[in-house]
Amino acid sequence: MYNNVIFTRLSDNEKMETYTDFGLLLSPFKLEIPAAKTNYVDIVGRDGSVDLTEILGWVNYKNRELTLTFTVCGGTKKTAEIYTLLAAFLHGQKTKIVLPTFEDYYLIGRCKIGVLDRSKKTKQITITADCEPYKYKQELTKITETIGNLPYKITLNNLSMPTTPTITTTNNVIMNFENADYSWNEGEHLNTSIILKEGENIFTFKDESSGTVTFSYQEGTL
Repeated sequence: MYNNVIFTRLSDNEKMETYTDFGLLLSPFKLEIPAAKTNYVDIVGRDGSVDLTEILGWVNYKNRELTLTFTVCGGTKKTAEIYTLLAAFLHGQKTKIVLPTFEDYYLIGRCKIGVLDRSKKTKQITITADCEPYKYKQELTKITETIGNLPYKITLNNLSMPTTPTITTTNNVIMNFENADYSWNEGEHLNTSIILKEGENIFTFKDESSGTVTFSYQEGTL
């Protein structure tokens, strides 16, 4: 079974599979770990530096680079055709990328087609992508519960990427999250001050809250 890398262009949602569509053979790929965005401040009269890296409550990261090398099966003419099609489809494009081994996740990155290497017996094409730091889960996480006896607690588990959930309620609710109260009517709600951190996140419903509540959020991990 040969490994496919699946690219989906974000501009038009068109999809390409490297082995299925072009017969490209993937060499071991290189996916860098993203570097942390550190923030150190020097203060006069104090030894060392003040570390403000986690001033928001978590670490932010820089982009990461993905490097893919493919062997082209075919003669010179076929190789040139494949190279041209790949360049037209991918070069400079922002894409969703699904890698073998990480099929449950995808990356978001802008692609670049490298020089066609004809120096060896087998011809190779290299594709690099400047990717966002997190691998995103293929499916949104959705948790639906009916509010029971008050106060009623719902615990959401989240991977390492901070994320804001969309919260849909079927009735009026008053909800507490991290010592702040939120009062909502029936409907869909998105409040950027509600941020799920890694691990358990506890929501407490109180004061005549009722109905069903659905949390929908995108999880991501390094």
